Amino acid sequence: MWWLKLLILLLFAAAVVSLFRGLGALMRSDSRSKDSSTARALTWRVVFSVAVFGLMLFSAWMGWLEPHDVNPTLRDGVPIEQTAPGS
Repeated sequence: MWWLKLLILLLFAAAVVSLFRGLGALMRSDSRSKDSSTARALTWRVVFSVAVFGLMLFSAWMGWLEPHDVNPTLRDGVPIEQTAPGS
């Protein structure tokens, strides 16, 4: 599913770009256009971020992406024996 990871990466990059466009619009001196262009850029950032999150949830639900555990309890189907630190 390389295309899915690429799509998620592109949407994330678009969110970052729109965040910096909002910063650029905020730094401009024209106060009338600043408010609308800043709000528009940040609105797009929220849309892209929600799209990334929704796509990841949908992909996990469809089985295209498989989340992994931070502290795995199985390795190759065999339980990993875990011990407490210092024992």
